[in-house]
Amino acid sequence: MLRLLAVAIVTVAVVVACDTVPLTSPTGSTISVSAEKTVLPLGGQTTVNAVVTESAGTAVHNGTTVVFQTTVGSFNPVEAQTRNGVATTTFLAGSASGTAQISAYSGGARSGSGNSSGSGVTIKIGAAAAAGTISVTATPSSVSQSGGTVTVSALVFDADNNPLPGVNVQFVSSTGSLSQTTAVTDANGIARITLSTTQTTTVTAVAGAAKGEVRVEASAAPTVSIEVSTNPVAGQPVAITVNTTSGNNSAPRQVQTLEVNFGDNTSETRSNVTGSAAFTHTYQRDGGYTITARAVDVAGNTGLASRAIVVSRVVPAAGVSANPNSGTAPFNSTISTTASPGTNGPPIESVRTFINGELVHTSSGAGSFAYRFATAGSYRIETVVRDTGGNESRASTIVVAN
Repeated sequence: MLRLLAVAIVTVAVVVACDTVPLTSPTGSTISVSAEKTVLPLGGQTTVNAVVTESAGTAVHNGTTVVFQTTVGSFNPVEAQTRNGVATTTFLAGSASGTAQISAYSGGARSGSGNSSGSGVTIKIGAAAAAGTISVTATPSSVSQSGGTVTVSALVFDADNNPLPGVNVQFVSSTGSLSQTTAVTDANGIARITLSTTQTTTVTAVAGAAKGEVRVEASAAPTVSIEVSTNPVAGQPVAITVNTTSGNNSAPRQVQTLEVNFGDNTSETRSNVTGSAAFTHTYQRDGGYTITARAVDVAGNTGLASRAIVVSRVVPAAGVSANPNSGTAPFNSTISTTASPGTNGPPIESVRTFINGELVHTSSGAGSFAYRFATAGSYRIETVVRDTGGNESRASTIVVAN
């Protein structure tokens, strides 16, 4: 009985030992390491595979443990088990630039083939990565003739079109002055400097073998002209057209703001104008006015124009009569009014008739109405004609009741 118990204890110990000791590749096995990407930005990551093959050329048993190693960055996880002969992990580039030498081992087998010979795979990180392309932009894209400052941005990509942080970029300008001649790309792969210039300038950016450039235009002021409809009349809408033309024909620019002052303490501003802009304005009084227009393009250039106009006043015609205009009180009389707009004037708005200052009748046009004079006396009848422009005319007559 004691002998059987001892055999059982030994058996359990063997099973426990098998469960705790990792399974590694057998003698004579080889490991080949490969990476999905061999160029990474700071903070980037990629998948790394280790293919473990026995000496007979077959895949090792599933669950064979492979340990990954690197000179820069880290792995998650550091150890991985094979499935169909392949162990997979994720390489994390971290925040430091450099060249990572990646290898793997399992038991006595170590990587010696794959993307590169010797220690396995080489991954370049951040500044150590080779720039594939570079895109250069300027904001704003132009300056005025009096000069200005723009921000030049260089976006650097690796060979796989990923942004490259931590890369040194060199800048050269054909004219003007740069805030600095070198800058390092940020976490988004962008290096920035400023350019101050009064002339059209080309800025070139170089990162390794990659090269790009941007042209910053120095432009002239836009031209401005004003057209006004003939014979402006007070109280009536006046058509005003402001024409703008870019000061640089090789690179036409949109007018960012167009401000028109109508000369009567009123103004109107438009944004993003290209070519001509139509305005409508009504002057309430006749007289002389000066219209001014100020156009500012996206480069900060300013163009000015002015136009003097004379606004006339066209008054409506008014008339009034009574039939009969005399009689024995009390008596009835028919009062007739006439009203017509002035030449090219606005239409009639109202016709009001007063007798001795008291409003007795209102209409929207000429016409007649009956009125009974109740007592003897002299009566003054007055008609006031008003047009939609606010212009008025008056007419009067006398009626005598004996």
